[in-house]
Amino acid sequence: MQQKTDGRVVRLFTKYVSAEGRSIEQWFLVAIGEDDKATDAVAKSANAADAVFEVVGHIPAATLANWGMTEGEVRLVLPGEPISGWEPVVSASLGD
Repeated sequence: MQQKTDGRVVRLFTKYVSAEGRSIEQWFLVAIGEDDKATDAVAKSANAADAVFEVVGHIPAATLANWGMTEGEVRLVLPGEPISGWEPVVSASLGD
C-alpha cells in the first residue's frame, strides 16, 4: 500500500515528573497530515493529556512509505535514533 499522506514530527514535553522539577522530552513520528490531528494522536498514544506538544517538522509521504509507516501510525523516536528525510518547521526551535 502506498502512503498518500504527509506526516509530522511531534515533540512532547511532560510537566514536572519528580520533586527535582525536571521535564521529559520525547519525539514522535506521526503518519497524519494535519498538525492538530497529529498532536491528538500523540497525546492519546502517550497517555499525556497534560503535556505540551509542538509540531517540529513535516515528513513527505514517500519517506513515510520507505519507513514502512501507514496512515494514522504513531512511532516513538528512541533516544539517539537518527531520523532523516523530514523537513523542520521554520518556527520550531530545534535543540537549544
